Amino acid sequence: MRTVTKTFKDGEIIYTEGETSNWAFEILEGSVEIYVDGPDGLTLDGKLEAGALFGEIGVLDGGPRTNTARARGAVSLKAISREEFLRQVEADPGTALKVMTKLARKMKGSGGTLVPAEVWRETTAKLPVPLSTGTGTDSVPRPRRTHRPLPANLIGERKPNFIERILDTMVKDTGPRIGKKPKAPTPGEIQIQIAMLRDDYENLQRKMVLEALDGIPGTRVEAVDRDLTKFVPGLAEATLSIGDDMTKRAVREGRRWLAERNADLLIWGRIEPTGRNIELHFIGVTSSPGERPGRFTPLNTLFLPVDFYTDWTPLIRAVVLAAVDPRSFAQGRILRSALPNLASNAKSLGLDPSAAMEGHERAANLFSFGNAAAICAQLEGDRAWYHTAVEAWRGAVGLHSGSESPILGQLYQQLGLALQIIGERTNDTARLEESADAYRRALVHTSRRKQPADWGLMKYRLGCVLYKIDLAIGDDNALREAIQSCQAARQVFDRYMHPIRWSEISNTLAQILQVYGDNVKSPAVLQYAVKCCLASLQVRTPDTAPLQWASLQNTMGSALFLLAKHTGEWEYMRQSSEAFRMALEIYREQGGGRMATVTERNLLRAEKQVAAIAEKQVVEPLWAQSFNITDETGDDLAPYLGSANESEDGGIVKIA
Repeated sequence: MRTVTKTFKDGEIIYTEGETSNWAFEILEGSVEIYVDGPDGLTLDGKLEAGALFGEIGVLDGGPRTNTARARGAVSLKAISREEFLRQVEADPGTALKVMTKLARKMKGSGGTLVPAEVWRETTAKLPVPLSTGTGTDSVPRPRRTHRPLPANLIGERKPNFIERILDTMVKDTGPRIGKKPKAPTPGEIQIQIAMLRDDYENLQRKMVLEALDGIPGTRVEAVDRDLTKFVPGLAEATLSIGDDMTKRAVREGRRWLAERNADLLIWGRIEPTGRNIELHFIGVTSSPGERPGRFTPLNTLFLPVDFYTDWTPLIRAVVLAAVDPRSFAQGRILRSALPNLASNAKSLGLDPSAAMEGHERAANLFSFGNAAAICAQLEGDRAWYHTAVEAWRGAVGLHSGSESPILGQLYQQLGLALQIIGERTNDTARLEESADAYRRALVHTSRRKQPADWGLMKYRLGCVLYKIDLAIGDDNALREAIQSCQAARQVFDRYMHPIRWSEISNTLAQILQVYGDNVKSPAVLQYAVKCCLASLQVRTPDTAPLQWASLQNTMGSALFLLAKHTGEWEYMRQSSEAFRMALEIYREQGGGRMATVTERNLLRAEKQVAAIAEKQVVEPLWAQSFNITDETGDDLAPYLGSANESEDGGIVKIA
């Protein structure tokens, strides 16, 4: 049989990425969504309506599927076998035109990156009018990002035919993308959706959860008559892990549901296999910043007894509200007025989970309540809530087994963040050391490959804490580890993809390097500090980030001052004076306050030294030297720092 008709229900997968491409499809009725797998999991790439052709590229080149197709509503498709489709392409110009149009649109939408060279060559060679690069090479023809017409050499020296003129017209089109939805307005109230719970016959347990959440001022709770586990095959049996495909697909599908009604939080889950407890998970409309204590992730779970009593209501309310990331000031005010009281009422059950539960279930509840306490600390500015969060998270760590690495990584990360805040606010070095230890343990349980952002942030946070520990007690070993940690963070947050974060880390690294270079009397380390500042100044400017720019100039001035001190090349002192002067000017303009006072003091010291040694030998200005500024890994500092051994999954750095 050369063609067949196939039907699919809403949400059913037509094919998945990586499958063998044996069929092309034409939509007879309904619509189809196309997803591509990216860093955040499956991402919606487009929506196709009746009459559209899809799945044909893999059929043409014989390769695996490069995306995933899913039915949107009831869908009827004409499935065309590979042999029949190739025959139609060769015999029917209309089919050939559809294929060429699809290729051109893919190239236009992605700058050419979605069509590999070999695919382009093999695909267009089978069309009635093959496209030539006209360059004598195997490069892929790519339209300019400015949407100018295709250069003549991409279509040969002959006069373009009708189909090629269509392609050229499409490349010129600079209009808005068809089908792109406008951004939904931010609601003033908090809207929570509760999906059907797997194995919850007659929806009795979901009704109880709905009743527990009913009546919170400023919130609206509604039931969604869909079960997320049925839309993500295998989700009910899977063990969630940050960064894996199953978790990404669940989050992407859940956020699609939230976007449909402009809601803020989706609660989904199941009756766990023993039938004793309800297992609830949370998906927010956005991802919380990785450095915010109390951040909820797909790993956070709340366990409730089946047919739970009203005693559980405060804990349910507190955890659910804490899982909401406010998208407006109005929603923030709702959380500030409701969450602290709810968390206070839930303390007894939050810090002392039911003994009838298993160890991992009690640990999950402690984790979630600790998050709620940390959010309360941020809403009220009350440090006591951070101590409550630390107590809960430590209890959760004690109940977890060593095999639950992803959850332990998240727990230690939260613990480190809270301990760092407590230590900095109280100048408690012991707390800072506990924070550093928590970050090291978090790195052991965090995969750099699957969680690069969390891994990089933990490295950076570890570097900052160790730097402050050295300032408090003077520990060169802490400084060496801090340097290694910041350099590792810069490998994740590079200058091109994360310029602001990279510049921030580089500035911190320069501050650490100047202290360490002064301690060990090493001009090489101090020069490296200056190089970090110069590189960061390529990202930050006095117009776009004045205070950050001034901070970089101040750091560079300090490094140059110390460089002059240890080399005797006093031209560095003049350069230091100039850097302090530029920083002071910005601080005064921006109302820098204390930083302006500190910088003015530094400037006076530098100018005094310059005046005293005005006749000293002048060296070539530092910025005129060839530094080859790159994202250094620190190899040139190895003789001064010792060796660093790091495990493949981001383990503890050990300095020799």
